[in-house]
Amino acid sequence: MEAPIAEIKPSIKKAFISNIVIVLVIVTLIIGFMVYLNTIVGLDVFLVTFRDIGFNISPASLVGWFIFLVLFFTSLLLFLNYVALAKVSYTLYPDKIAYSKSFFIMQVSDKVVPYSNISKISFEKKPFLNTAKITFEITGMKEKKMEMDFMDDAGEVVQKIQALVNDYRARYYARYTQDYRMQNLMDRL
Repeated sequence: MEAPIAEIKPSIKKAFISNIVIVLVIVTLIIGFMVYLNTIVGLDVFLVTFRDIGFNISPASLVGWFIFLVLFFTSLLLFLNYVALAKVSYTLYPDKIAYSKSFFIMQVSDKVVPYSNISKISFEKKPFLNTAKITFEITGMKEKKMEMDFMDDAGEVVQKIQALVNDYRARYYARYTQDYRMQNLMDRL
């Protein structure tokens, strides 16, 4: 196996901030819904079942515990998400890109995309947090595209990868041409 040329990692801080914003919006909506439900219907309706089995819980303490549990699980999920983001990497080789992604603490995929299967490389700038998403259109594989999210300096990264792809194709065509000429020479003899 050839030595890697470079390893590219997404901006973990910016990806984590984006995930925090999404989670905070969802948590705020859930907590707002609970408070709204408490003011409109009252949580006493749900507490009748607890009173029947001998637990006397006030609606305020129920809302407090619910908020505590939501915040606890949210912080746990954000921690696991940060660990998963730290494991995302894209390794550039002279003939392929190897990438690994994880889901929470488990390694989900280690995939390899040969440069011969990359048909187009493009990037799209995201205004939020000044990052970009690099998209590779792939042919001849099950996956039709690969995306690199939360990339800083996407223009430079795309240029570097495009140069590697062009260099690989130039070497491939030169080797093919040489093999073809050798085969023609051997056929004449």
